[in-house]
Parts: sequence; C-alpha cells; structure tokens
Amino acid sequence: MNQNRFGSGTSTLGEAIHTLRAAQAAGDLTDRFSVELERSFDRHDAIHILFDCGNSIQDEIAVHIWMIFATTVDIKEMHHAVADREHRNVLAGIGHFKLLGTWLVALPRIVIIIFKSLRMKKKLAVEELSKLKQQSIDDIHREHGIVL
Repeated sequence: MNQNRFGSGTSTLGEAIHTLRAAQAAGDLTDRFSVELERSFDRHDAIHILFDCGNSIQDEIAVHIWMIFATTVDIKEMHHAVADREHRNVLAGIGHFKLLGTWLVALPRIVIIIFKSLRMKKKLAVEELSKLKQQSIDDIHREHGIVL
C-alpha cells in the first residue's frame, strides 16, 4: 500500500479527487465551469493524485509533462484548459522570467518523468476517467506500471 499526499493507495481515485478539492483553499470551483472545462480539470486533478504532484509551480510543470507522456490526453484539450483566462492570469502574475527559470530548474525532473512514463506498462486512458475513479490508486498504479 502506497501513501501519497492525497491519502492511502487504497482510496479510490474519485475519493482522492474529492479530498484534493476539499483541501484547496478555494474549494471545488468546478461547479462554475463548463462541462468541457470541468472534464479537463478532473483529468488534471487525477494526474496530480496518481503521480503524487503537489501544487507548486514545479509540480504543475510535472503534471503537464506526465499528461503529455504518460496519458492519452489530447494536446488540443490541454491547450484549451491552459488557455482559460484564469489560468493565463495566474501565469502573468508569476512573470515570464520566473516561469522560464522554474522550467530550467525543473529540467532534471522533466527528464526523469519522461523516462518513467516510457517504462509504464500502458498509458493512462484519461477518456475512461469515470471508470478509473472507481478503482483504487494502488490498482491503477499496478495496472499501468506507474512507479513514482
């Protein structure tokens, strides 16, 4: 049994997403999102949980790298979520130079994530998220060969 920042590996992915959103300072904002944007955030939150990423800027970078290399996510869908006005405002508030520096510092972690994702048994099918939400985190890790 694994333990990560969102609970034990015996928790279902759905329970862990609920725990993650309950712990966020703003609470669950997805009730204000369109169905499409809510689906994108569900997938994003699932990646945070399954790959044990926090919410720092470096962790957000890691989530995006995991999504690209370890899941079946459509890049266009990712771009749509990132192009959201609120997301752009957050990035503008951080500043381009700080973001660039953070990406440079994150390069070793990015390389490790790419290698780990290539060693997985199969990519995480994010289009099957409703099914995945019913499985335990440990079972998903075993089924896909996710090693953190």
